[in-house]
Amino acid sequence: MSIARSSMGLLALAAASHLALAGPGASYDVRLAIQSRNADQIQYRGVPLVNDISGGTIGLHPHDGPHLIAGDPTFYTRHQAELIKDINDTIADVNFSGVICIDHESWWPSWEWSSHVQPAWTNYIKTQRPELLAGKPDTEWDAIIQAQYKATVRQYYEFTANIVRQQRPKAKLSWYGIPLRSYWIFNGVPQYGVDLARYREIHGEEMRWYFDLVDVLCPSIYPVYSVASPPGPNQVEPAGNEAYILGMVGESVRVSRGKPVYPFFMLKYHPSSGAYANQFINPINLRQGLEIPRQVGAAGLAIWDFFYDEQELAAWQSYYDTTARDVIYGVIYPGTGSAPTALSGSPTEPEPGEDQSVSPDGRVEKKP
Repeated sequence: MSIARSSMGLLALAAASHLALAGPGASYDVRLAIQSRNADQIQYRGVPLVNDISGGTIGLHPHDGPHLIAGDPTFYTRHQAELIKDINDTIADVNFSGVICIDHESWWPSWEWSSHVQPAWTNYIKTQRPELLAGKPDTEWDAIIQAQYKATVRQYYEFTANIVRQQRPKAKLSWYGIPLRSYWIFNGVPQYGVDLARYREIHGEEMRWYFDLVDVLCPSIYPVYSVASPPGPNQVEPAGNEAYILGMVGESVRVSRGKPVYPFFMLKYHPSSGAYANQFINPINLRQGLEIPRQVGAAGLAIWDFFYDEQELAAWQSYYDTTARDVIYGVIYPGTGSAPTALSGSPTEPEPGEDQSVSPDGRVEKKP
Protein backbone atom coordinates (compact mmCIF):
# COMPACT_ATOMS: atom_id res chain seq x y z
CA MET A 1 0.00 0.00 0.00
CA SER A 2 2.69 2.51 1.08
CA ILE A 3 1.12 5.97 0.65
CA ALA A 4 3.06 9.24 0.95
CA ARG A 5 1.60 11.29 3.80
CA SER A 6 1.94 14.58 2.01
CA SER A 7 -0.55 13.50 -0.67
CA MET A 8 -3.28 11.96 1.46
CA GLY A 9 -5.88 14.73 1.57
CA LEU A 10 -8.21 13.77 -1.27
CA LEU A 11 -10.42 11.18 0.37
CA ALA A 12 -12.00 13.65 2.73
CA LEU A 13 -13.96 14.77 -0.33
CA ALA A 14 -15.61 11.38 -0.79
CA ALA A 15 -16.83 10.93 2.72
CA ALA A 16 -20.54 10.41 2.90
CA SER A 17 -20.97 6.81 1.78
CA HIS A 18 -21.92 3.61 3.61
CA LEU A 19 -20.37 0.18 3.22
CA ALA A 20 -23.68 -1.53 2.62
CA LEU A 21 -24.37 0.56 -0.47
CA ALA A 22 -23.00 0.15 -3.96
CA GLY A 23 -24.90 0.83 -7.15
CA PRO A 24 -28.64 0.27 -7.50
CA GLY A 25 -29.36 -3.42 -7.08
CA ALA A 26 -25.75 -4.33 -6.43
CA SER A 27 -24.88 -6.92 -3.82
CA TYR A 28 -21.12 -6.77 -4.39
CA ASP A 29 -19.35 -3.54 -3.71
CA VAL A 30 -16.29 -2.51 -5.74
CA ARG A 31 -14.64 0.57 -4.23
CA LEU A 32 -11.59 2.67 -4.87
CA ALA A 33 -8.81 3.43 -2.39
CA ILE A 34 -6.95 6.03 -4.42
CA GLN A 35 -5.69 8.94 -2.35
CA SER A 36 -3.62 10.94 -4.81
CA ARG A 37 -4.75 14.52 -5.14
CA ASN A 38 -5.71 14.10 -8.80
CA ALA A 39 -7.96 11.08 -8.15
CA ASP A 40 -11.05 13.27 -8.41
CA GLN A 41 -10.37 13.36 -12.16
CA ILE A 42 -11.08 9.64 -12.57
CA GLN A 43 -14.08 8.99 -14.82
CA TYR A 44 -16.10 5.92 -13.77
CA ARG A 45 -17.91 5.55 -17.12
CA GLY A 46 -21.21 4.25 -15.80
CA VAL A 47 -19.81 1.98 -13.08
CA PRO A 48 -21.08 2.73 -9.54
CA LEU A 49 -17.74 3.22 -7.81
CA VAL A 50 -17.05 5.22 -4.67
CA ASN A 51 -13.59 6.44 -3.67
CA ASP A 52 -13.97 6.43 0.11
CA ILE A 53 -11.25 4.23 1.59
CA SER A 54 -8.69 6.47 3.21
CA GLY A 55 -5.91 6.13 5.78
CA GLY A 56 -2.31 5.24 5.03
CA THR A 57 0.68 5.40 7.34
CA ILE A 58 -0.80 7.53 10.10
CA GLY A 59 0.68 8.11 13.51
CA LEU A 60 4.11 6.83 14.54
CA HIS A 61 5.12 3.37 13.34
CA PRO A 62 8.83 2.90 14.04
CA HIS A 63 10.32 0.90 11.19
CA ASP A 64 13.01 -0.75 13.30
CA GLY A 65 10.51 -2.43 15.58
CA PRO A 66 8.23 -2.19 18.61
CA HIS A 67 11.16 -2.18 21.03
CA LEU A 68 11.22 1.55 20.24
CA ILE A 69 7.69 1.71 21.64
CA ALA A 70 8.20 -0.44 24.71
CA GLY A 71 11.45 1.29 25.66
CA ASP A 72 10.19 4.87 25.29
CA PRO A 73 7.92 6.28 28.03
CA THR A 74 7.05 9.25 25.78
CA PHE A 75 6.01 7.17 22.78
CA TYR A 76 2.25 7.07 23.24
CA THR A 77 2.01 10.79 23.93
CA ARG A 78 3.90 11.51 20.72
CA HIS A 79 1.99 8.84 18.79
CA GLN A 80 -1.36 10.29 19.84
CA ALA A 81 -0.36 13.79 18.74
CA GLU A 82 0.89 12.53 15.37
CA LEU A 83 -2.22 10.39 14.85
CA ILE A 84 -4.54 13.31 15.45
CA LYS A 85 -2.52 15.54 13.13
CA ASP A 86 -2.46 12.93 10.36
CA ILE A 87 -6.16 12.20 10.67
CA ASN A 88 -7.01 15.88 10.42
CA ASP A 89 -4.70 16.31 7.44
CA THR A 90 -6.02 13.21 5.67
CA ILE A 91 -9.72 13.19 6.55
CA ALA A 92 -10.90 16.69 7.39
CA ASP A 93 -14.57 15.71 7.70
CA VAL A 94 -15.29 14.62 11.29
CA ASN A 95 -18.40 12.83 9.97
CA PHE A 96 -16.44 10.69 7.50
CA SER A 97 -18.24 7.34 7.26
CA GLY A 98 -16.02 5.45 4.85
CA VAL A 99 -13.16 3.12 5.75
CA ILE A 100 -9.98 4.23 7.47
CA CYS A 101 -7.47 1.56 6.49
CA ILE A 102 -4.19 2.01 8.36
CA ASP A 103 -1.03 0.99 6.53
CA HIS A 104 1.54 -0.28 9.06
CA GLU A 105 3.74 -2.82 7.26
CA SER A 106 7.10 -2.61 9.05
CA TRP A 107 6.10 -5.38 11.46
CA TRP A 108 2.94 -7.31 12.27
CA PRO A 109 1.01 -8.82 15.19
CA SER A 110 2.55 -12.15 14.18
CA TRP A 111 6.06 -12.96 15.43
CA GLU A 112 6.76 -15.18 12.40
CA TRP A 113 5.82 -12.39 9.96
CA SER A 114 8.17 -9.92 11.65
CA SER A 115 11.54 -11.65 11.34
CA HIS A 116 13.58 -8.53 10.61
CA VAL A 117 12.69 -6.97 14.00
CA GLN A 118 13.15 -10.14 16.04
CA PRO A 119 16.87 -9.57 16.86
CA ALA A 120 16.25 -6.03 18.13
CA TRP A 121 13.25 -7.14 20.19
CA THR A 122 15.16 -10.07 21.66
CA ASN A 123 18.03 -7.76 22.58
CA TYR A 124 15.60 -5.29 24.19
CA ILE A 125 14.12 -7.97 26.45
CA LYS A 126 17.51 -9.34 27.43
CA THR A 127 19.08 -5.95 28.14
CA GLN A 128 16.19 -3.72 29.19
CA ARG A 129 13.76 -6.21 30.73
CA PRO A 130 16.03 -8.93 32.16
CA GLU A 131 13.67 -9.47 35.09
CA LEU A 132 11.29 -11.21 32.70
CA LEU A 133 13.87 -13.92 32.10
CA ALA A 134 15.46 -14.06 35.54
CA GLY A 135 15.21 -17.48 37.14
CA LYS A 136 13.66 -19.01 34.03
CA PRO A 137 15.38 -21.87 32.19
CA ASP A 138 16.86 -20.94 28.81
CA THR A 139 14.37 -23.25 27.12
CA GLU A 140 11.54 -20.89 28.13
CA TRP A 141 13.15 -17.68 26.99
CA ASP A 142 11.92 -17.76 23.39
CA ALA A 143 8.30 -18.18 24.50
CA ILE A 144 8.62 -15.28 26.98
CA ILE A 145 10.25 -13.02 24.40
CA GLN A 146 7.55 -13.77 21.83
CA ALA A 147 4.71 -13.33 24.32
CA GLN A 148 6.03 -9.89 25.28
CA TYR A 149 6.33 -8.94 21.62
CA LYS A 150 2.73 -9.92 20.91
CA ALA A 151 1.44 -8.08 23.98
CA THR A 152 3.30 -4.89 23.02
CA VAL A 153 2.03 -4.97 19.45
CA ARG A 154 -1.53 -5.61 20.61
CA GLN A 155 -1.34 -2.64 22.97
CA TYR A 156 -0.13 -0.47 20.09
CA TYR A 157 -2.98 -1.54 17.80
CA GLU A 158 -5.63 -1.09 20.48
CA PHE A 159 -4.32 2.34 21.48
CA THR A 160 -4.24 3.42 17.83
CA ALA A 161 -7.79 2.16 17.22
CA ASN A 162 -9.11 4.04 20.24
CA ILE A 163 -7.64 7.35 19.08
CA VAL A 164 -8.89 6.91 15.51
CA ARG A 165 -12.40 6.14 16.74
CA GLN A 166 -12.38 9.15 19.06
CA GLN A 167 -11.43 11.40 16.16
CA ARG A 168 -13.70 9.90 13.46
CA PRO A 169 -16.45 8.00 15.29
CA LYS A 170 -18.54 7.28 12.19
CA ALA A 171 -15.71 5.71 10.20
CA LYS A 172 -15.07 1.97 9.81
CA LEU A 173 -11.61 0.91 10.91
CA SER A 174 -9.18 -1.63 9.48
CA TRP A 175 -5.49 -2.31 8.90
CA TYR A 176 -4.18 -3.19 5.46
CA GLY A 177 -2.75 -6.66 4.91
CA ILE A 178 -4.45 -8.70 7.64
CA PRO A 179 -4.97 -11.65 7.41
CA LEU A 180 -1.30 -11.90 6.62
CA ARG A 181 -0.57 -12.15 2.91
CA SER A 182 0.89 -15.36 1.50
CA TYR A 183 0.88 -16.68 -2.03
CA TRP A 184 2.90 -19.78 -1.22
CA ILE A 185 1.08 -21.19 1.80
CA PHE A 186 -2.06 -21.58 -0.29
CA ASN A 187 0.00 -23.35 -2.91
CA GLY A 188 1.34 -25.90 -0.45
CA VAL A 189 4.69 -24.24 0.35
CA PRO A 190 5.43 -22.99 3.91
CA GLN A 191 6.37 -19.33 4.35
CA TYR A 192 8.57 -18.13 7.23
CA GLY A 193 8.42 -21.72 8.44
CA VAL A 194 4.62 -21.51 8.67
CA ASP A 195 2.38 -24.11 7.02
CA LEU A 196 -1.37 -23.80 6.45
CA ALA A 197 -2.34 -25.28 9.82
CA ARG A 198 -0.07 -22.90 11.71
CA TYR A 199 -1.22 -19.99 9.53
CA ARG A 200 -4.82 -20.65 10.49
CA GLU A 201 -3.84 -20.99 14.15
CA ILE A 202 -2.15 -17.58 14.09
CA HIS A 203 -5.35 -15.91 12.92
CA GLY A 204 -7.88 -18.09 14.72
CA GLU A 205 -6.18 -18.11 18.12
CA GLU A 206 -3.27 -15.70 18.57
CA MET A 207 -4.85 -12.81 16.66
CA ARG A 208 -8.46 -13.25 17.77
CA TRP A 209 -8.24 -9.86 19.48
CA TYR A 210 -7.49 -8.15 16.16
CA PHE A 211 -10.60 -9.46 14.43
CA ASP A 212 -12.67 -8.31 17.41
CA LEU A 213 -11.03 -4.87 17.19
CA VAL A 214 -11.65 -3.89 13.56
CA ASP A 215 -14.87 -3.16 11.67
CA VAL A 216 -13.73 -4.31 8.22
CA LEU A 217 -11.09 -6.77 7.00
CA CYS A 218 -8.71 -5.58 4.27
CA PRO A 219 -6.43 -8.44 3.22
CA SER A 220 -4.13 -8.01 0.24
CA ILE A 221 -4.67 -9.93 -2.98
CA TYR A 222 -2.36 -7.74 -5.04
CA PRO A 223 -1.24 -9.49 -8.24
CA VAL A 224 2.22 -10.80 -7.39
CA TYR A 225 2.64 -13.01 -10.47
CA SER A 226 1.55 -12.71 -14.08
CA VAL A 227 -0.53 -15.73 -15.07
CA ALA A 228 -0.80 -17.55 -18.36
CA SER A 229 -1.63 -21.02 -19.63
CA PRO A 230 0.87 -22.29 -20.46
CA PRO A 231 3.03 -19.91 -18.42
CA GLY A 232 5.89 -18.07 -20.07
CA PRO A 233 9.06 -16.78 -18.41
CA ASN A 234 8.36 -15.23 -14.98
CA GLN A 235 4.73 -16.39 -15.11
CA VAL A 236 2.65 -18.96 -13.22
CA GLU A 237 -0.35 -21.11 -14.05
CA PRO A 238 -3.77 -19.52 -13.36
CA ALA A 239 -4.48 -22.28 -10.83
CA GLY A 240 -1.73 -20.98 -8.54
CA ASN A 241 -3.10 -17.44 -8.54
CA GLU A 242 -6.61 -18.79 -8.02
CA ALA A 243 -5.46 -20.76 -4.97
CA TYR A 244 -3.81 -17.61 -3.59
CA ILE A 245 -6.94 -15.48 -3.93
CA LEU A 246 -9.29 -18.22 -2.72
CA GLY A 247 -7.04 -18.83 0.26
CA MET A 248 -6.57 -15.21 1.28
CA VAL A 249 -10.23 -14.24 0.95
CA GLY A 250 -11.47 -17.54 2.39
CA GLU A 251 -9.26 -17.14 5.47
CA SER A 252 -10.48 -13.57 5.87
CA VAL A 253 -14.13 -14.63 5.75
CA ARG A 254 -13.41 -17.47 8.18
CA VAL A 255 -12.10 -15.15 10.90
CA SER A 256 -14.25 -12.12 10.09
CA ARG A 257 -16.94 -12.57 12.75
CA GLY A 258 -19.37 -11.74 9.94
CA LYS A 259 -17.74 -8.36 9.34
CA PRO A 260 -17.29 -7.13 5.75
CA VAL A 261 -14.21 -8.34 3.87
CA TYR A 262 -12.79 -5.90 1.29
CA PRO A 263 -9.60 -7.33 -0.24
CA PHE A 264 -7.15 -4.78 -1.63
CA PHE A 265 -6.45 -5.30 -5.33
CA MET A 266 -4.50 -3.40 -8.00
CA LEU A 267 -4.89 -3.11 -11.74
CA LYS A 268 -1.10 -3.40 -11.98
CA TYR A 269 1.36 -6.06 -10.93
CA HIS A 270 2.90 -5.57 -7.52
CA PRO A 271 6.29 -3.79 -7.48
CA SER A 272 7.86 -7.07 -6.31
CA SER A 273 6.71 -8.88 -9.48
CA GLY A 274 10.05 -8.88 -11.24
CA ALA A 275 9.86 -8.32 -14.99
CA TYR A 276 6.15 -7.46 -14.77
CA ALA A 277 6.42 -4.98 -11.88
CA ASN A 278 4.04 -2.00 -12.17
CA GLN A 279 2.70 -3.09 -15.58
CA PHE A 280 -1.06 -3.29 -16.04
CA ILE A 281 -2.33 -6.82 -15.46
CA ASN A 282 -3.47 -9.18 -18.18
CA PRO A 283 -7.13 -10.21 -18.59
CA ILE A 284 -6.71 -13.46 -16.64
CA ASN A 285 -5.24 -11.70 -13.62
CA LEU A 286 -7.95 -9.08 -13.89
CA ARG A 287 -10.86 -11.52 -13.94
CA GLN A 288 -9.45 -13.68 -11.17
CA GLY A 289 -8.84 -10.70 -8.91
CA LEU A 290 -12.28 -9.24 -9.47
CA GLU A 291 -14.42 -12.38 -9.61
CA ILE A 292 -12.94 -14.88 -7.14
CA PRO A 293 -13.41 -12.76 -3.97
CA ARG A 294 -17.13 -12.59 -4.62
CA GLN A 295 -17.32 -16.38 -4.98
CA VAL A 296 -15.90 -16.94 -1.48
CA GLY A 297 -17.93 -14.41 0.43
CA ALA A 298 -16.19 -11.02 0.23
CA ALA A 299 -18.52 -8.05 0.60
CA GLY A 300 -16.64 -6.28 -2.14
CA LEU A 301 -13.24 -5.21 -3.36
CA ALA A 302 -10.97 -2.20 -2.85
CA ILE A 303 -8.96 -1.16 -5.90
CA TRP A 304 -5.83 0.71 -4.80
CA ASP A 305 -3.40 2.90 -6.69
CA PHE A 306 -1.60 6.20 -6.40
CA PHE A 307 -0.90 8.68 -9.22
CA TYR A 308 2.18 10.85 -8.86
CA ASP A 309 1.47 12.80 -12.06
CA GLU A 310 -1.11 13.27 -14.79
CA GLN A 311 0.57 10.70 -17.03
CA GLU A 312 0.05 7.96 -14.45
CA LEU A 313 -3.59 8.99 -14.05
CA ALA A 314 -4.11 8.98 -17.84
CA ALA A 315 -2.55 5.52 -18.19
CA TRP A 316 -4.80 4.14 -15.43
CA GLN A 317 -7.88 5.74 -17.00
CA SER A 318 -7.01 4.29 -20.39
CA TYR A 319 -6.60 0.77 -18.97
CA TYR A 320 -9.82 1.16 -17.02
CA ASP A 321 -11.75 2.33 -20.09
CA THR A 322 -10.45 -0.28 -22.51
CA THR A 323 -9.99 -3.34 -20.27
CA ALA A 324 -11.26 -3.13 -16.70
CA ARG A 325 -14.52 -1.17 -16.86
CA ASP A 326 -16.80 -3.83 -18.33
CA VAL A 327 -15.31 -6.56 -16.15
CA ILE A 328 -15.87 -4.52 -12.99
CA TYR A 329 -19.44 -3.75 -14.04
CA GLY A 330 -20.10 -7.41 -14.76
CA VAL A 331 -18.85 -8.40 -11.31
CA ILE A 332 -21.14 -5.88 -9.61
CA TYR A 333 -24.09 -6.79 -11.84
CA PRO A 334 -23.61 -10.38 -13.04
CA GLY A 335 -25.35 -11.31 -16.27
CA THR A 336 -26.00 -7.74 -17.40
CA GLY A 337 -23.27 -7.48 -20.01
CA SER A 338 -21.12 -4.41 -20.44
CA ALA A 339 -21.57 -1.18 -18.54
CA PRO A 340 -24.10 1.31 -19.94
CA THR A 341 -22.82 4.16 -22.03
CA ALA A 342 -24.77 6.63 -19.87
CA LEU A 343 -22.26 7.74 -17.27
CA SER A 344 -24.42 7.30 -14.17
CA GLY A 345 -21.44 6.37 -12.02
CA SER A 346 -19.26 9.32 -13.02
CA PRO A 347 -18.08 11.77 -10.37
CA THR A 348 -19.77 14.42 -12.51
CA GLU A 349 -23.19 12.77 -12.25
CA PRO A 350 -25.91 15.44 -12.23
CA GLU A 351 -28.49 15.74 -9.52
CA PRO A 352 -31.97 14.38 -10.34
CA GLY A 353 -33.77 16.73 -12.67
CA GLU A 354 -30.66 18.54 -13.89
CA ASP A 355 -30.15 18.83 -17.61
CA GLN A 356 -27.00 17.27 -18.97
CA SER A 357 -25.06 16.46 -22.10
CA VAL A 358 -22.20 14.13 -22.90
CA SER A 359 -18.96 15.77 -23.99
CA PRO A 360 -16.86 14.34 -26.83
CA ASP A 361 -14.42 12.78 -24.33
CA GLY A 362 -17.25 10.86 -22.66
CA ARG A 363 -17.85 12.98 -19.57
CA VAL A 364 -21.25 14.14 -18.39
CA GLU A 365 -21.52 17.89 -18.48
CA LYS A 366 -24.19 19.90 -16.65
CA LYS A 367 -25.94 22.46 -18.78
CA PRO A 368 -26.09 25.95 -17.29
